[in-house]
Amino acid sequence: MILWFVLTLLIVLAAVGLVIPLVRPRAVSESGATAVGILKSQLDELEGQRLAGTVDDAEAARLKLEIERRLLAEARTEEAPSRPLGEKALTRLAFGIAAVVVLGAAGLYALMGKPETPSAPAPAQTAAGATGDHPTGDLPAMILQLQTQVQANPDDAEGWRLLGWSYFQTGAFSEAAVAYGRASALQPSNGSHASAQGEALVQAAGGQVTPAAATAFQTALRADPADPRARYFLAVQKDQSGDQAGAMADWIEIINSAPADAPWAGEVRRFVEDLARERGIDLTGRLKPASAGAAPGPMAGTPGPTPDQVAAAQSMSPEDRNAMVQGMVAGLESRLQANPRDVEGWVRLMRARMVLGETDAATRAYRSGRAAFNGDAASQGQLAEAARGLGVPGA
Repeated sequence: MILWFVLTLLIVLAAVGLVIPLVRPRAVSESGATAVGILKSQLDELEGQRLAGTVDDAEAARLKLEIERRLLAEARTEEAPSRPLGEKALTRLAFGIAAVVVLGAAGLYALMGKPETPSAPAPAQTAAGATGDHPTGDLPAMILQLQTQVQANPDDAEGWRLLGWSYFQTGAFSEAAVAYGRASALQPSNGSHASAQGEALVQAAGGQVTPAAATAFQTALRADPADPRARYFLAVQKDQSGDQAGAMADWIEIINSAPADAPWAGEVRRFVEDLARERGIDLTGRLKPASAGAAPGPMAGTPGPTPDQVAAAQSMSPEDRNAMVQGMVAGLESRLQANPRDVEGWVRLMRARMVLGETDAATRAYRSGRAAFNGDAASQGQLAEAARGLGVPGA
């Protein structure tokens, strides 16, 4: 009933807006009559002054002539344009138009309107607690939902973590660092929040481990001394500061202390072995044998829809969880289509597709990445090596 009342009111207002200009009576302009009256008064005053002797006859005649000239000019004001129709005809026309508007609007809404359709739900729930109302695979909409959630509940550490993850996927690394930092402050015992914040700061700085990033990694290690991501990037900081031997020793220790089933160990091993060959470092006897059963997976801390990250959103329904992961992967793929010369991006996409079990899509990503680096044998070799390590079919 409220909807119909509002619609009726709007139609009435529209009709009144059409009728009033047509039936409004014309205002009679008095500006010209006022000017004529003033000039006539001046003529009377001039005649009185002539009779009183304050103005001689010659001057009075000259002034009278001037006033009469202005009086004739003012008297020739144009009459207001006449209306093409009479007052009664205009009134009938106005109300006829109003009737057409009212009946037309009501009939159109009766044919096309859907007053029984419920209102769209407000985006008050995040990906961590949605019920399937958010747009499937629409990462920007998910980010808006997460922003709304943390604004309404700023103590929601999981909401901040998911927001940081979402920002990271869209390349908004500075915003991701802020969100991860809030999650870390709310859950200081969870070192992964600070570790993720550090990685976001590294990405925001173009790969440089800044003092702020190092502080975040050190915070992560205080909560979890075995955090491989924090250990890896602190070794990167050593390498960037010139301590290449210390960095290599730290990376070797990370590999040797890694659990046998660590999904990231294979990638870190390949990185260390490639770097050692490039720098002429002999690793004989320094690395433990590679675990044949280690599953291919991301290096510690590399963002993407890994099994651990999917498990972190257990409060979500299966449909919502899949929509969130697919949306992030689709966002990564879109960025690579716009900027295809990104070796790490293609590796990340191949890894994500393999984790999701989409082997055909992983193969397509591998081929697209190689095509993007046509003529660049080094980059194509990196993609081929990564694809083989991930088990991408056709690599």
